Amino acid sequence: MNKRLLLILIAACCMATAAAQRLGGIVGYQLTQGVQTTTDHLVNFNATPGSGFAVGVLFDWDITNRWGLEVAATYNLRTSHYNLHYLSDTTTRFKRQLYFLNIPVHAYVNFPFRKWTLALYFGPSFNVGLHGKDMAWENTDWQKPVMFEEDELYGDDGRLYRFEIGAEIGLNAKYRNFIWSIGYHHGFNNLDKNDYQWTLDLPTDTKSYVTMGEVKVSFGYLFDLKK
Repeated sequence: MNKRLLLILIAACCMATAAAQRLGGIVGYQLTQGVQTTTDHLVNFNATPGSGFAVGVLFDWDITNRWGLEVAATYNLRTSHYNLHYLSDTTTRFKRQLYFLNIPVHAYVNFPFRKWTLALYFGPSFNVGLHGKDMAWENTDWQKPVMFEEDELYGDDGRLYRFEIGAEIGLNAKYRNFIWSIGYHHGFNNLDKNDYQWTLDLPTDTKSYVTMGEVKVSFGYLFDLKK
């Protein structure tokens, strides 16, 4: 992992802590859709969504009565599923688990509603892969494990790049010190290194692409640091 990038992200979190008007904890659930494609048209990954979680801290402050900023730092799990078909006669099922540090930076606009405040948010999201693995087995009655797919997914010999940049949009509902949130994240850059084989031999000039999208639901409690 790029240590300089990690230090920059940690420094950004420290600056957010110093500037925040409110600080609290958040937990959440996410439904991840992994998009895996390849230039080999005989291969179909048949991706389906998987569940995950997020837990971490949230920094929040108002710029004006209408506009504000929030920054989070969370430890996340993403899971996704694939049913790999090749030439319609080779099928392997995969379950992918990815653990990563997620740092979204949101601008939001407030809309007061009685005792509640609704806030529409949007902004970039920075993700750093920490560790992950693929679990694979033959799609047969015997469900024979495919051990080749149990290697660590990140690192010099891994099959995925660690860093992902994306964008998020969603809605917050705030009541006193409580906050509920629902949103959508979409990753932009290709995470696949294109230098590994699956459970079948792809042509050497084949390129593959991996991106992630997810629906995120979270709940948090914020402490007012200015009182």
